[in-house]
Amino acid sequence: MTDRQPRTLLGTVKDEGPYLLEWICYYKLIGFDRIVVASNDCQDGTRQMLDYLDTVGEITHIENSGQHDGEPADPQNRAYDRFWSDETIKASDWVLVADADEFLNIHTGDGTIDALIDAAEARAGKRVDIISATWRVFGNAGIVPFRDEPVIAQFTRSAPPGMHSVQRYTAFKTLFRPHPVRKLGIHRPRLSPRFQEGRVPLTWVNGSGDEMPERFLSQGWRSFENSYGADLVTMNHYMVKSSEAFLIKRYRGTANSDDDERINFRYFETFNANDVEDTTITRHLPALKSAIAALKADHPHLALLHDQSLAYHRAKLETARQELLATRPDIAARLGLTT
Repeated sequence: MTDRQPRTLLGTVKDEGPYLLEWICYYKLIGFDRIVVASNDCQDGTRQMLDYLDTVGEITHIENSGQHDGEPADPQNRAYDRFWSDETIKASDWVLVADADEFLNIHTGDGTIDALIDAAEARAGKRVDIISATWRVFGNAGIVPFRDEPVIAQFTRSAPPGMHSVQRYTAFKTLFRPHPVRKLGIHRPRLSPRFQEGRVPLTWVNGSGDEMPERFLSQGWRSFENSYGADLVTMNHYMVKSSEAFLIKRYRGTANSDDDERINFRYFETFNANDVEDTTITRHLPALKSAIAALKADHPHLALLHDQSLAYHRAKLETARQELLATRPDIAARLGLTT
């Protein structure tokens, strides 16, 4: 046992039931001791799964659907404010804010948080306070069906490494020690004035362990040529998953709206990146599969809730597929969907 404070993962979710167990088990596997998840307006059983996981001590669940006076209307920012009002979260050793389609991929040592911190501090030659990991955007790898299989096993094709002409491909997510932080953000924390203005020094490094330009102390959410690095860590971002999974998540079903926007197909075309193969994260796959299986075996009710969520998504898929085939067979064909 260690006497340090926990490494804490913070996430916000809505209707992510089929993917929850993999995501939670993965982050525990790489060294996060505490996982705090806020959910809002879920229809697919996500809330019930999170409630159960909270009850058995696997995570902490915050029901985030209601808005109190003075809170942000946006559920994600509302959750961030609620997270950061918790002094036990602020007392964490390290904190990461990540979505359920984001998997921190550590390329050094045994692929754990300990290995990343050790390597980053060895590279910097001093204590590191903040580490930013640039997205690696993954496409559908040509997979059409919605399957109950680990995301990191199915989708192994991505955008090329390095900087990319699509600006949103170069966003980063940030692992940080809490002491300099005033407010949480999607991509990076907002720093307290004394750190933001450089009056109190801190060390912020990129995914190669090289120091970030000073301007990032006050602003910036993506990498540039002079700030990009990925030798030690990247953030795998599975933005579309399979064609059917994408349809389930993005389908709007509003017949009087722009047809492309009904399923946000432009998003699919932008982020369905399959240029190169990247299987680096799959070194964790055997342990991940074992962890998921053990969690289900230990908690049969959780396994049942998982299966019920899958059934909800499959029913939603069938409705969306039939309507899309009837109204826009051209888009259905581009997604690889058939009868």
